[in-house]
Amino acid sequence: ELASLAALAPAYLLLAAGLCIIMLNYGTQVVYIPLLISLGETRRNIFLGYHYYRALIIAVAMGTSALLWALVPGEVSSLGLRNIPSILAVLVTASALGSIIGTIYARWKWVATVLLVLVFGSFGGVGGFSVAGGGEDVAHLIEKGAQAMASFPWWLGVTALLALAADMAFQWFLLRRQEVKL
Repeated sequence: ELASLAALAPAYLLLAAGLCIIMLNYGTQVVYIPLLISLGETRRNIFLGYHYYRALIIAVAMGTSALLWALVPGEVSSLGLRNIPSILAVLVTASALGSIIGTIYARWKWVATVLLVLVFGSFGGVGGFSVAGGGEDVAHLIEKGAQAMASFPWWLGVTALLALAADMAFQWFLLRRQEVKL
């Protein structure tokens, strides 16, 4: 059972990293970036530092998961290692989504709140469905999805790149015009 837990632990780590990076990016856009501007930090340093910490979170989560999967033999580990590019694309998309929601919050608070409710409500709904349904159907669905994504789907890579490009453009545009209200 320890080998089974060790093989599934990276999946839980990646799920937690995805959810945390959405929340951290949202919170950074709403609180931390205005604080840095008010303290006189350059917008260029804010922009570069923000993207550095995002890349670092994704790299640590991916590296830890890949290492655990490489050390633990089995089908789950093998499937996880085959899905590394797809998982990376999903984490980049989640990171961009959290940042875009934070950028939207700076202008339209109610729209960002609705988006957050939809994103986290969906995760909660899937989690609730898996517990209420005994977990059998959802586990089977996740396994089929993982097998389908083992050969990196082109649309997932394009989605990650477009989301990241839109996020960077929106953030830079907002950062250039952002003012701090005291």
